[in-house]
Amino acid sequence: MACMSSMDKQLSNSFSTGGGGSHFEVHVQASFLALMLARGFAPCLPCKPIKKIKLQGKFAGFQTDDLIVFTQDTTGKGECKLLGQIKHSITITENDSKFAEVIQSAWHDFNNPDVFTKKKDAIALITGPLSATDTSDVRMILEWARHSENSTEFFEKVNLVNFSSDAKRSKLQAFKANFKKANNNEEVLDDEAFEFLKHFHLLGYDLDIKAGVTLSLLHSLIGQYSPNGAPSLWARIVEEVSSANQNAGTISADSLPEELIAVFKKPPVETIPESFVKPKTPKPHQSWANQEEVKALTTAMLLGKWQETKEADVEIITRLIDGL
Repeated sequence: MACMSSMDKQLSNSFSTGGGGSHFEVHVQASFLALMLARGFAPCLPCKPIKKIKLQGKFAGFQTDDLIVFTQDTTGKGECKLLGQIKHSITITENDSKFAEVIQSAWHDFNNPDVFTKKKDAIALITGPLSATDTSDVRMILEWARHSENSTEFFEKVNLVNFSSDAKRSKLQAFKANFKKANNNEEVLDDEAFEFLKHFHLLGYDLDIKAGVTLSLLHSLIGQYSPNGAPSLWARIVEEVSSANQNAGTISADSLPEELIAVFKKPPVETIPESFVKPKTPKPHQSWANQEEVKALTTAMLLGKWQETKEADVEIITRLIDGL
């Protein structure tokens, strides 16, 4: 049995011992760097280019600190932020300690105007695989909040028997219970809970496996700039993020190696293969001097007045045209 216990320890998978969670976190962070390099956009925010990414931002006053993405419009104004907490696995229930930690941090940031601007910024819980109810029911109530006129309409939707479900009401109760814990054990008003839920997002990434859809999309994006080197370039991006994450770094164009920036300065490949290009056939040169109709018309105009009913006039014109 002692031998089996030792073997069990050796065979413990990386996620159960913490290494996998770190791997997942770095890869999620790296996906945002890939978007920044390719001049892409962050989820949950308006379509503005990503300007910088702050990692482990608790030192800067953020409680939701795994990932803070800053975006700006092309004029350098209109900054928006996405505050991301990354958890490979989590259960959205009243008593889940990880979920309580996420809500505690998010509630603190949401009510701190120094780090969060309401109606502009967003907060996201970024996860790996979730249960069916967490995936469908939680995301649905969050979307209902964003599409409701006010808190009264939102809570009516959730509580309406034929419109909602017990599972959705249970997930909403999980949020409300943890709001209370985060609010010094005081009840949170419906209007406050509603406003928070409008700003809160649940994002699923399958970057814990090589065959995931997210990684395929990232390779496709990077491949537009490096058609034959997407996997190696992605590994280079992950390496940069891993180093920055360990040092609570801030990543911007100025902090990245020039050789990495240079790859993404090239415009995406948009050439059409030669086999699809239809060869151009030059049009033959046409000279008005060779057109018989134009020659006859010009001669007739030069003659001035004449009558086509008179044989003498017609004969003279005919000879002139024929060169006689």
